[in-house]
Amino acid sequence: SIHQSETIKMAGFSIPNLEKQLRELNTTLQSIQNVSQWLIRHRKHAKTAVSVWYKDIQKANAGRKLNLLYLANDVIQNSKRKGPEFKLEFTRALPRTFQLVNKEKDDSLTKSVQRILSVWEERRVFEPESISKFKAIIVSGSLHSHRRTRSESDAKTRLVEEAPPEPKRAKLDTPPPEDPPNSRQPPEAEDLLKRMLAIDGPKSVAQDTAVRQKIACFPPEIHDPELLSEIKDKAAVERLFTRVDEASKVMAEYNKRLEKELKERQEIQELLDVFIWQQKGLLREAKKNLKVTHCLMTLETCFYWAINLHLFFL
Repeated sequence: SIHQSETIKMAGFSIPNLEKQLRELNTTLQSIQNVSQWLIRHRKHAKTAVSVWYKDIQKANAGRKLNLLYLANDVIQNSKRKGPEFKLEFTRALPRTFQLVNKEKDDSLTKSVQRILSVWEERRVFEPESISKFKAIIVSGSLHSHRRTRSESDAKTRLVEEAPPEPKRAKLDTPPPEDPPNSRQPPEAEDLLKRMLAIDGPKSVAQDTAVRQKIACFPPEIHDPELLSEIKDKAAVERLFTRVDEASKVMAEYNKRLEKELKERQEIQELLDVFIWQQKGLLREAKKNLKVTHCLMTLETCFYWAINLHLFFL
């Protein structure tokens, strides 16, 4: 409700306040967004907040676990422009959380959590390695396989560190592929930067708080099947159809904008890959030129001392 939303906005951060809001959290988008926005405003308390959130999810049933994960998803995605605090804390807590998901042995919960991971993977919310780790934990319920992988990685790192430096130099001297990735021409840095800033600017879908609030305020009977039993007459059915139709139009337009933004993000990623390829080539060329310059300076120094030596014996 609007009153509840205003109450949450005015509340200062404290563990009792957070526990109360988590207890009152329900499945509606508005409830999740209200608590999420409050947490983001108090992101300096991210470590405490995630700790309280994890304690709650430990004792929650399958349905409530999913609801708390929806809250985490909203906080992680919408706090990244404000700062990295919540992403860092949730990165530490999520492996144990997905272990709890595995223990539930609930197919519906598992599928819903896997959909969240697919969104994170698509939007690059976490590194691919982290997403793979999360997926593995949901399936196996074990953190040990990741630890072994990390140990193997550490062992490989030690071997590389102990190896002679020649292979590393050879890697730096390896020329880049002749053709740029995705067969695209490297973009101008200024143009690429403008597109990157625009996609996350005030006109982006994620920043459109008016539409998000409108979606959050949809009447609960639209998305809660349990409320359908309260419909008793034809007039109520017609009112519901009207509301569903209005909501469908809003969601269709919102999804259309999301799809367009996703394509733009994918294109920017391709251009960024080409730009990085170009910069690596320029860096490699600069290193070669630097090496030539050093050789010329060495020769110049030798000539200098040779001339001085010759003049000394005249």
